[in-house]
Amino acid sequence: MSKKNGRLLVSICGWPLVLSALTPFLMSCDRGASDEIGAARKFAEAVVRNNAKERDTMIATPKFKEYFDNEYVGHDMRMWFGTFYDYKEGHFKGSTSADVDRDLKHDLEGALIDTTEIEETGMVKVKSPNPGDDGAYFWMVHQRGKPWRVAVVTKGETRVNFK
Repeated sequence: MSKKNGRLLVSICGWPLVLSALTPFLMSCDRGASDEIGAARKFAEAVVRNNAKERDTMIATPKFKEYFDNEYVGHDMRMWFGTFYDYKEGHFKGSTSADVDRDLKHDLEGALIDTTEIEETGMVKVKSPNPGDDGAYFWMVHQRGKPWRVAVVTKGETRVNFK
């Protein structure tokens, strides 16, 4: 075998080894984004279907719970969620992305219903299907031993004072 053919054989046989070595790293690029998006979708489903029991188990802050305790504000929230979540198809109408590096601990510390330690936080953005409209931003919190919950949902990058 010539030197040139030997290199070709190594380069052809080497790619599967390189790909198999990189696969775990490529798969971990998600870093929990799909879990956050799944929790946001489940919450949106509960809101548009007016499933208060399911919805309330996923709310992380008393301030956000107040929105749904007020029948008028709760109605407006359900109507707004219906603009970006399709309950018939069971998915968001616009594209979604998760910012798993968004550190909301400072904003949420001391403002949660459950005082269990915060493991991680993030933000799920749902792009509005209407051009020019701000998207919905789900402020997500994951506490030790608990599922992902929603601290609040804002239209656009609105700042919230939870205290």
